[in-house]
Amino acid sequence: MIRIFKRGDAKRKELEALLNQQAAILEKIREENEKLHKKLENAEKRLESAVKLFFPKLYSEKKPSSLEDFITVLVEGLDELRNREYREASTVAVPSLKSIENSQPIVDSEAIRVRLGRLEPVEREILKLVLKGFCTVKSVSEELKVGRNKAEKLLEKLWRIGFLDVLKVKSGSRHRTFRVYFPSPHGEVASEVLLGKPWSMLHSEVLKEKGLYMSNEKLIREAETRLRHAGYRVVTEIEEPSECSFKYSGGSHRADLAVYAIDNRGLEVKVLVECESLSNPISQVRKMLDAYYEVFKKIYLVVSSGLAKKMMIQRVCYWSWRRREIEGLVFEVRVEAVDRLARLSGMSKFIIIRPPSK
Repeated sequence: MIRIFKRGDAKRKELEALLNQQAAILEKIREENEKLHKKLENAEKRLESAVKLFFPKLYSEKKPSSLEDFITVLVEGLDELRNREYREASTVAVPSLKSIENSQPIVDSEAIRVRLGRLEPVEREILKLVLKGFCTVKSVSEELKVGRNKAEKLLEKLWRIGFLDVLKVKSGSRHRTFRVYFPSPHGEVASEVLLGKPWSMLHSEVLKEKGLYMSNEKLIREAETRLRHAGYRVVTEIEEPSECSFKYSGGSHRADLAVYAIDNRGLEVKVLVECESLSNPISQVRKMLDAYYEVFKKIYLVVSSGLAKKMMIQRVCYWSWRRREIEGLVFEVRVEAVDRLARLSGMSKFIIIRPPSK
């Protein structure tokens, strides 16, 4: 009898263990289902926002209500857009080869390779650092562990021989001016020769290597949370794309966040905020900056880290230099790492000064 009870007790324990195991598996499946459901909801909201913003007529006509509907409307809209562009392109005269060549200088990569070979090893190392976003005398000095005077002389040489361009930037907080270096057209080719990548793709790669990269989606979520904790009313581009959009001569632009603040007069004002992962191509950054310069003459940017701040300032300087404004250019940039984000007024302020082009 005792033996029968022992066997029964062992069987009960085995069944209990199996039951607990199945319960754990069921809980894990439930959690995964919840995550998938949230991702699906987020995808549906983003698709709805995109359709409403870019194809409002189709949205009102089709009245999509599911993910499948939104995809169908989006495909229809893109097909219509492609057909329209094709029709327009067929009626536009093809530009001559000469006009294309005049609009974009061609730099011979083999000639750049030869010029790079003439540089001292430390000069090549500093050029690499600038291309990777270490764009000031201070950051080069600290990263390479050389004196500031030496770093400045080497940067000046790279500028004189045409690998770098430079602009003066005024710090709003400390009321001082410092130089920001960025690649010239020759420097951009040097990036592909030295590092095997286009310059505009380097920044996100460097941030990933250093464990400082954050995706746009994560930056938006964290910036939204921090600004709401600071007392602001915040609307994301996913929730209401029209709140985050504005028009300029090149079309329309949609920011990541619309933040509502109280100004000195006690009135509520809307401030548009961009979250930059530094993974966007420079052409997309140029369009964004063109829009903000034309409409606001300033921009608010949230990035992942202190190094990403330097990279973003470098990109803004690159953009402002390429604009070649006859009357010159003054552009205010408010940029902050997300872990230091609190008040909008407390964001680091920089004034980009582009002299008149000759």
